[in-house]
Amino acid sequence: MHVLSIVKTNVNDLYLREYLLYLKSDKGARPKTLVGYETDLRRFAGHFSTRDLLELRQQDIREYKFSLVDAGLAPRTVNRAISVIRSFYEYFVDHDDYEIVKNPAKNIQGMKVPRTVPITLGEQQAKTLLDGIMLTGRFAVRDYAIFATFLFTGMRVSELISLKTYDVNFEDSYIHVRDGKGGKDRVIPVIPQLANALQLYLQTGIVYEEACKSDKRSGISRYKCGRQYFVHGPDDQTLFLTQEGKAYSRKGIDWLFKGYTKRLGIYKDGLSLHALRRSCLTFLHKQGVDLFILKEISGHARVQTLEHYLAIDNSKVLEAMRAHPLHNHQIDRGLVEMVRGSR
Repeated sequence: MHVLSIVKTNVNDLYLREYLLYLKSDKGARPKTLVGYETDLRRFAGHFSTRDLLELRQQDIREYKFSLVDAGLAPRTVNRAISVIRSFYEYFVDHDDYEIVKNPAKNIQGMKVPRTVPITLGEQQAKTLLDGIMLTGRFAVRDYAIFATFLFTGMRVSELISLKTYDVNFEDSYIHVRDGKGGKDRVIPVIPQLANALQLYLQTGIVYEEACKSDKRSGISRYKCGRQYFVHGPDDQTLFLTQEGKAYSRKGIDWLFKGYTKRLGIYKDGLSLHALRRSCLTFLHKQGVDLFILKEISGHARVQTLEHYLAIDNSKVLEAMRAHPLHNHQIDRGLVEMVRGSR
């Protein structure tokens, strides 16, 4: 590698390290966020490995954007990368220690993102999933509780696998989601159906625990086991445990989900765990739950974000508009004729 290239690469690496440290220390960015930012920025720095990043111009950023498009990256991915780059430059523009006065990425327009209908489970498919788990699941009580929690609360996968037993408050009927996206806590109401499923899973010292640990010849299958069956050592109170007594990973829950949906004949291309979150929010929206309430339930910072989750039927919008109190108001025909005659 040319000496100049090495120098530029080292300088750019210092820029990236400083900015990422700022995100972590000053902005409190979460590990997953930091990984995403670093991935985008290192790809960017690699593209301009022989140049100082703080000397780039708007045309350079525009050229880089189109290189991402040519590489086959999706519009959302390109837009995220440009947003990260824009934030990166904003940091250095705001610091007098660097000789950069304009953000070269400030006016770079994002790609148009095609509007697609979100993939969700229909109401009947959701019922098939829950019923099928109880009928066919090896550990049905646990698995039913997992997917009922998804479908009745709309929480994220990362939030569900982080739940502790003490986060479920049966007395006041809510689940406490701690350190959700953006580091925010929230509480989600628990309806009786979900409370029953969670109580059944959490019961200890009764038939479910004892039956699971009894001899196989008793004829009681293990799929009825409650949480205590999965505790094999020190208990850190993780709510949902694997057979090994460990907290679930995203991959583990996804494997469980795909196994059930394929077995029950409701799997389709593009169906993911996130579809359960979308399904819950869509079900509630169709029942007339206000968008601002959905925002609180889902933990979104903005109502607009829900547009990506809800496939709103235009006919439903028209029906809602007809509920306007002035819907039956008729314009005075005489006034119309008078206006026409004055032209």
